[in-house]
Amino acid sequence: MKLSLALMSVAALLVAGCSRPVVKETIIERPVYVDRPVSAAAGSGPTQCVYASQNYSHGALSCQDRTEFKCDNGIWQRTFTAC
Repeated sequence: MKLSLALMSVAALLVAGCSRPVVKETIIERPVYVDRPVSAAAGSGPTQCVYASQNYSHGALSCQDRTEFKCDNGIWQRTFTAC
């Protein structure tokens, strides 16, 4: 009985020693690039923003997903105001 228990313990230790080491996954985040629309003529003024198929001029405010956004040269900027 003691011999079989000792053999099972040795076998368990050998099997446990065969496991792979834990390798942590490396996550590389990509930078976020925002494509600005190209205006027809250089220096022709601020570009427009589009939301829900509607054009908004520079400085316009829009409620998107219960948060207010402001059009800033063709890019929506969050104002951190609930609407």
